[in-house]
Amino acid sequence: MLLTYSRQAKLPSAIAFAAAILFAGIQAAGAQSSDILFNYPQTVLNGPVSATVSIPLLESCRKLCSTRSGCIGFDYSSSGGICRLFSAVVRGEDSQDHAAGTRSLIPGYRPPTNPPAPPPPEVVAVQPPPASFSRFMNRDLTSNSIASMAAQDIDQCETMCRSTSSSCRAYTYDAWNRKCFLKGETGQLLMNARAISGVISDLGTPSSSGAPVHIEYFNGKAFSGSGFRVLASPNRDACGNECWNIEQCVAFGFTNSQRRCVLFDQPGEYFSSRGTDSGAKRQN
Repeated sequence: MLLTYSRQAKLPSAIAFAAAILFAGIQAAGAQSSDILFNYPQTVLNGPVSATVSIPLLESCRKLCSTRSGCIGFDYSSSGGICRLFSAVVRGEDSQDHAAGTRSLIPGYRPPTNPPAPPPPEVVAVQPPPASFSRFMNRDLTSNSIASMAAQDIDQCETMCRSTSSSCRAYTYDAWNRKCFLKGETGQLLMNARAISGVISDLGTPSSSGAPVHIEYFNGKAFSGSGFRVLASPNRDACGNECWNIEQCVAFGFTNSQRRCVLFDQPGEYFSSRGTDSGAKRQN
């Protein structure tokens, strides 16, 4: 058997002995097992050659490379029976009378005949979709609160309910006092100009309370916002009657000096205003 080296050095006797054992069909003792080599038929490799061995069979060349941890790839010439072992593989090129094998895929070259198996699909924990809420403007809920806390706006109040696991099934936000009331049950809807209520959509729309509607007055107070209608009115009660007779109207504000009546379908927070009296429809 003829052995040659790329750096004009003789192959160590231990490797020559190991190769001889391989040719006899027995793996050398202590040889390291390796990953499967990727098969590239009709391919010659380019890169630094660590050893050149004259071997009669392609499979013997493959075994010699696979048992050497420093062997990154090999190519074998069927016409000359020459096995070359590579310490690195730069590229692959087509060659009819060669076959090659590499520990890694050759970059920029055609795929091997035994490509790596695709990675298993990533296991992603499926989270249930967040609960959606139906909102009811100018409505309170008759159910008792399980907790109450300050909240800057309706969205923060809803987030508080959503994050309270399954115990919170509805909420009411007092927009005038910026307070959030969490509820374990829905109860019935009550008219209340300061309130916005939310109910988990799957629960449907709560029934409306049959409690009588009355006007809650706020003297010396005005609502923020422009309202949906402005009209002249002689006094507060006449302005209140205008609101009472319009279903869309939830609240009103009357400025005495201007005899000005403003009707609201969604009043903002009230604030102190001398000469202005306001009122809002409400059920208790």
